[in-house]
Amino acid sequence: MTTKYFWRFGIFLAIGIFFGLMAWIGLDLQQSRQREIAAAGRIGDTLTKLLEGHFLASTRQIDQQLLDFTIQFQTAVLERQSRPLIEAELRRHKANFPEVTSFRIAGVNGNYLYDASGKLSDSNISDRDYFVRLRDDRNAGLAISRPIVSRVTGKTVIVFARRLEDFRGNFAGIVVAALDADYFERYYQGVNVGENGVVALRSADMTLFARWPHWVQQRELHPSSKEIGALLAAGQKSGSVSLASELDGQKRIYSYRQIDGLPLVFVVGLAESEVLAEWQGRAIIYGALGSALLVMLLVVARLWRRRYRAIEALSERMSRAYEEKSRQSRALLDSIPDMAWLLDNEGHFLAVNEAFCQYIERPMAEIVGRTVADLFPPVEAERLRQAQREVYSRGEQVRHEDWFEVKGRKRPFLFVRMPVYDEAGELTGLAGVATDMTERFEAEERQRLVTQVFDHSGEAMLILDKERRVVTINHAVTALSGYQLADLQGWRPGSKVTEFKDLLTYEQVVTVLTAAGEWRGELWITRKDGTLLPVGCQITAIRNAAGELVNWSVFMTDVSERKAAEAHIDLLTHFDPLTALPNRQGFSRLIGEWLAADRQGLLMLIDLDDQLNRINDAFGHAAGDAVLHRMALRLSRSLGESHMLGRLGGDLFAVLLDEGKLSEPPDVFIKKLLDSLARPIKVEGSDIVLGPSAGICRLFVDGREVATLLQNADAALHQAREMEQASFRFFSVDMNLRMAERLRLESELRGALARGEMEVHYQPQVDLKSGEIVGFESLLRWHHPELGAVSPVRFIPIAEESRLILPIGAWVLEEACRQNKLWQDAGMPPKTVAVNLSAIQFHSTDIIELVKGALARTGLPAHCLELEITESVLVEDPERVVRLMDGLKAVGVSISIDDFGTGYSSLSYLKRFPIDKIKIDRTFVRDLETSANDAAIVRMVVGIAAELEHQVIAEGVEAEGQIEFLRQLRCDAYQGFYCSPAVPASQIPALVAAYQPLSSGQSHE
Repeated sequence: MTTKYFWRFGIFLAIGIFFGLMAWIGLDLQQSRQREIAAAGRIGDTLTKLLEGHFLASTRQIDQQLLDFTIQFQTAVLERQSRPLIEAELRRHKANFPEVTSFRIAGVNGNYLYDASGKLSDSNISDRDYFVRLRDDRNAGLAISRPIVSRVTGKTVIVFARRLEDFRGNFAGIVVAALDADYFERYYQGVNVGENGVVALRSADMTLFARWPHWVQQRELHPSSKEIGALLAAGQKSGSVSLASELDGQKRIYSYRQIDGLPLVFVVGLAESEVLAEWQGRAIIYGALGSALLVMLLVVARLWRRRYRAIEALSERMSRAYEEKSRQSRALLDSIPDMAWLLDNEGHFLAVNEAFCQYIERPMAEIVGRTVADLFPPVEAERLRQAQREVYSRGEQVRHEDWFEVKGRKRPFLFVRMPVYDEAGELTGLAGVATDMTERFEAEERQRLVTQVFDHSGEAMLILDKERRVVTINHAVTALSGYQLADLQGWRPGSKVTEFKDLLTYEQVVTVLTAAGEWRGELWITRKDGTLLPVGCQITAIRNAAGELVNWSVFMTDVSERKAAEAHIDLLTHFDPLTALPNRQGFSRLIGEWLAADRQGLLMLIDLDDQLNRINDAFGHAAGDAVLHRMALRLSRSLGESHMLGRLGGDLFAVLLDEGKLSEPPDVFIKKLLDSLARPIKVEGSDIVLGPSAGICRLFVDGREVATLLQNADAALHQAREMEQASFRFFSVDMNLRMAERLRLESELRGALARGEMEVHYQPQVDLKSGEIVGFESLLRWHHPELGAVSPVRFIPIAEESRLILPIGAWVLEEACRQNKLWQDAGMPPKTVAVNLSAIQFHSTDIIELVKGALARTGLPAHCLELEITESVLVEDPERVVRLMDGLKAVGVSISIDDFGTGYSSLSYLKRFPIDKIKIDRTFVRDLETSANDAAIVRMVVGIAAELEHQVIAEGVEAEGQIEFLRQLRCDAYQGFYCSPAVPASQIPALVAAYQPLSSGQSHE
């Protein structure tokens, strides 16, 4: 009975131990599986950080190229220089970063202006997000798009762009570079993620952009898993998740990371089957060992159970025990997951396990009894026999590694062989186990790749322990700072390397890191040679699977070139390169600072007269620049240090006067200032006198905003220009009203021709001898639907100043020719039609071709056209004027001088220029009967003209007495209200009919 209970107790104890052991094995397997997955997540997270670092480094290189191009060629783009010139520079910059697939420039309307490829696409990008952002936000900096389909190439690309601005800071277009998916996929090929692992770049909405290995539908955008998208939407910008791919169904452990501020997400997926391969092997071993233990337990139980049976069954039980022991040995051999075998002294296989059969892909029956020469290729068989002989010669366990081709692939194996002895100590054979080391080698290779990427990364990286002491650095840190690992290892960067230049302190950074686990910003480091260097820095916590802090990663980037570029751009943006004075943008900032400081003062705009343009034309722009520089020096010396000076562009200077620092009344000081500018200046041996004008407004009195003050000072300057030279005006409210009226007239005038509001009237010219109408002067009239008849005195100066006189004048010329031809075709005797030419028309267009074209299109004979020019035309570049007038005379038209005697009248004009007629201004004709001086002037002009064989026409004739006086002087013709005011073309035939040739002594009344 005691034996029975003892047997039962032993059975229950063995069962309890067995199930306890199985529970422990299951728990260990579960925990090890979780550790493997967590380790894969950390590897994936490290790879996403490295991918992010590579992307940001590429981004910085591209941004630097965009910045360099913007600094060097922004002005050339604004001036619309030739495509070959700009596109050659685009190609040169593109060669510096070959990963970029395109490099283009788009204008303000979104159309491409230049393309490094030399082929302009007609695509428009004005609706693209990055274009809108750069157009609307001056401080946008570098704009990076989400993955989009290019309208030029049809490829999926990521666009990098920067804003272009004109000299006023207004949007002038963008410069664009693009990366396509092929660039990222080529880089991802070097990232070892196993046979079934993936590396992908997606947009923030998880749309696939680039993937390695290739997907069969790579060029289409596919939606990805909703799980990662949901995590990103919940604010988790990085992490790991295990899920099955929607593209190929492979279950992977995905690590993802979204780039701060960009709609891009890096995803690294490690195949779960590869990550858990080693774990699965251990699980199989544990299962096999458990099975073996269970068998052994059952065998022992049976042995124990049979002990109380009769002794006569002892031989049978021993026989069965031996058979069980053989099966147990077989099961134990098969439970080994690696290849295992047993050889006799002749090298024949006595036993192998199932793993051996699977690796060489042969059944066990074909293996047992054979040698390695029968089963393996000759070269491999010889290496195996050599290893066997080494075990026999040494008589002990031998371990070595070797590579063998298994299932079409070279694999590394660890071989362990040992001799087998019998009870007498005789060598009976050898046993061996071969472990496949492929997974370990791949893990080591991945670790080597990570180490290589770390060591050779272009971005400086440090790894700190949890106490923020340096553990290791890469080569870029040494290149950046001059420190070696031995100099920094074990030191805190704050005490050894970093010197903070701003209010930020090392303790504040530590506080942020303690609270948030991450810090980004810019700081200054002290190099080993003692020099300071600005760097961009990112510090991130590295945690283990339990969430415990184990290390800190530090990424540093040299930003000295960017800082220098920003300083240079600021200099170009706010200062005039010719005079080194603040430009319009910089001076506007100074005005804003005075307003913010509640500083009282005067804002003065000073404009030099058009003499500067004549200096440029006569002596070249270098001379004009020298004059501007001299004027700036005069102003600077006259103002002193208490006042501010700037150049807003062209010959326009701006001054901020501090009233409290003036030793005399402002108007006296300003008069002296303008007088100093009006002093003669020697240019190429000639003394040139400039006539400056100034407009002044008071800060806080005439405006409290920069734009308002500049506008009001400009209005005062406009009024001063209309006065004599070296004059100035203070701003008054009515100036803006007059300016607004003028701007409205200019705006309405721009569309007057298109709206049909312009009309040409004609004033007859009458022969004083015959009384016949011999010609007409064409006079422009404007009939506005709201303003009514607008006087030419109001709109002609505006047209000349805005250069609208060019299209209007061309229309008047052709309309007068057309009308004259219509009169002749209707039977009217040929008459001369006179058309006034503005000085701007004469000097800004090809006047000869303009006249030829009007005559050709209308069919009017050239001798029926007369061109009237003012004396101001003759003053500017006389040599050129003579050539143009000779060309016009060659066409066949006649030329007259209008308003003779009112401007720069010189008798030399009558001799030097090929003139046909002289028109005496109405101011001399009006008082002809009562003013002896006017009569003497008219008498002199008529006499000289007669001697030079020029005809004379008197303007503004309104009385019979004037007619008689002119007849006595033998003046040729007249025009004025005495005959008729200017009338529409429809009334001319009746006037011509009324003024038929008269017999001697008759006159028209």
